[in-house]
Amino acid sequence: MSKSSDTREARAVEIAARHTPDAGRILEVSCGSGNELLRLQQAGYEVAGTNYTKYKDEPSAFEIQHGVDLLQGLPFEDASFDTVVLLDVIEHLANHDRAISELTRVCKPGGHVILMTPNMMKIASRVEFLLTGFFKSKRAFIGFDVPRESAFAFHNYPVHLPVLLYQLHAVGLSLAEFTASVYKKKSFAFYVVLWPMIAMATWLKLRFGEKNLKGTAHAAEIRQCLTSVAGLCGEFLFIVGRKDESRTSSSSRVPTALPKWSMKWREKESANREVGNL
Repeated sequence: MSKSSDTREARAVEIAARHTPDAGRILEVSCGSGNELLRLQQAGYEVAGTNYTKYKDEPSAFEIQHGVDLLQGLPFEDASFDTVVLLDVIEHLANHDRAISELTRVCKPGGHVILMTPNMMKIASRVEFLLTGFFKSKRAFIGFDVPRESAFAFHNYPVHLPVLLYQLHAVGLSLAEFTASVYKKKSFAFYVVLWPMIAMATWLKLRFGEKNLKGTAHAAEIRQCLTSVAGLCGEFLFIVGRKDESRTSSSSRVPTALPKWSMKWREKESANREVGNL
């Protein structure tokens, strides 16, 4: 195992332990060889894992269910686990919204969903995208000869952080922690030179350019993530969402207005349902 992998594994175990009550239940989806779960079990937690395929080096100390496709649904009841973990997986999945929704479903109210993914929003990746149109990925871009059923092996769906934060809130998760693991010296060099410009541009964008976020706590949350050392320099992001027991909003602002075309679509869908019920 590489030094980077060791660092990420240790960080994942530390974060999961910090957000899980003593002897709590932890599920890792697509847990691979189960190294993190084994360490968490040894620390006194009740653990379970899933994989789509069977790994030859899986531990026998706890159960791992096989043939499990997150996008097709997890084989667990609602609110079954205190903590649900997905490491280095979401960037392989075409439907982030479905994945996050299913992880949240099996998480208990007050529990946590932990995501770890390569950081496509770091400074080096932003510069590469500006110059080439490609994000700086941990894997080469997919070849167009790869069949659709094998496309999951590549990082085709990098996490766009503002969208991910919206998806967390949309399913009832609030951001509990945003951090990173593995840092490179060149990222800090970029940070020293570019941070003032990035910080100012991000503030202006959220203050004047995004009318639906202006003046909200969510704007501050996005700005903090996008301009933090973790967000700009970390190679791998850890995003921890807490499952709120109440979906009520503390915002006093006027609700976001939906585009007119979407309202017409909703009216048509409603009319179609009424006709179908006749």
